[in-house]
This record gives sequence, C-alpha cells and structure tokens, in this order.
Amino acid sequence: MSETIITVAGYAETHHSPERAVVQLALGFEGPERQSVFEQTRQLHAETSESLRALHDPVADAVTRWSADQVSVWGQRPWNQDGVQLPPVYHATTTVRARFRDFSALATWIDSIAFRDGVTVTSVDWALTAATRAALESDVQKDAIVSARSKAQNYAEALGLSALRPLAVADPGMLGDGGGGSSPVGVARFASHDMAKSSASGPLDLTPADVVISASVEARFAASA
Repeated sequence: MSETIITVAGYAETHHSPERAVVQLALGFEGPERQSVFEQTRQLHAETSESLRALHDPVADAVTRWSADQVSVWGQRPWNQDGVQLPPVYHATTTVRARFRDFSALATWIDSIAFRDGVTVTSVDWALTAATRAALESDVQKDAIVSARSKAQNYAEALGLSALRPLAVADPGMLGDGGGGSSPVGVARFASHDMAKSSASGPLDLTPADVVISASVEARFAASA
C-alpha cells in the first residue's frame, strides 16, 4: 500500500499570571570629592539593603531573595570644548537586585525608594516559579504535538486519505527539511510591562501582562487510504 508523507509544524501557547517579580536598581552618585560620593552611595546602599532585609523574613516573606553588589568608585578628568582638562569627577555605583513574591509589597517598596536621589530602577522582570514553568511547558509541548497531528489529519483528508501513522516528532529544524528558525519546544516569552509613575493617590500600580509559554514542533506522518 502506497503512503503519502506529510510533514507539518505544530504550535501551542498558554498564558499565566506572573508569580514573581525581579527588580534591579542602580545606586550611585558623582561629584568632585571621592570620599563624599563614596559615603553617599554607601549610605544609600545600606538603607536599601536594610529595607529589603526587613521584607525578607520567615513570616512576611515578601522578598524571596535579594543581593547587593559592593560599591565601586572611580574617577575621570573630563575635557571641555576648548580642549582644557577639567578637575576630576568621581563616580560611585552599586547594583541591588530583589525577587518579590508579594506584588503589593513590591509596589509600595518601589514607591518609597524609586524617586530618591541616586536611585534608578533599571528593570522589573516578571516570572513564574520553576515548578509552574515546568508544568506549563510540559502541557504546551503536548498541545503542540496535538496541533501538528490535527493539521496533518486535515491534509490527509483533503487528499482523500484516512489512515495516519506518525513517523517522527522533533524540535523545529531537526527533521532536516531546512525549516528551522522558529521557537523551539518550551521557549518562554515574557510580555514586557512599563512601570507606572508614582502618584499622590497611592503606590505604584504594577500590573504585569501575563507570562506566555509557547512550544513549536515539527512532525512527520505517513498517510494512506
């Protein structure tokens, strides 16, 4: 019995509300006195660390983990437009990162610190726990294969064929047909979200978009009458 080979791609995605938020801050000052900018940055570093330490405890546990780099200091002598070298300018910087479980606590914390001198909120990234991500990736992988089989079945029926036999399932580009380039199975795509500005009516409104987990596969089937 002759068979017709059908090769298709399958895709599936699912949406889930974020369970964690990872915020990164840049702290730092600059000025003509090395010790002054260092002390300002060191003090801000200590106060920021203490505020996170208070949120990271066995009871509240609003912050699941956090880290703060050491303060680094360097100087440079800029040049003006006339080619004259100016007195030294010193810079002191450090980075603080925190992973929040409680988004309300995150909004309140950012609202209390984001507009202080020397503080820049460089990013807020939304994420899932490892367990949730693994479960969702498993589900969308299966759904992508179901999608591929459904597409192949439609092709077979259009050709007047009814029996469908699976031959291979692979990540995109691995069946050797030169069709690579799409997202592999289990790739997580995170929707971006810009922080709202603080207002007098309350803390920041941090309402993230859903996290999107998607999977793509390629599948090959043999179809016959």
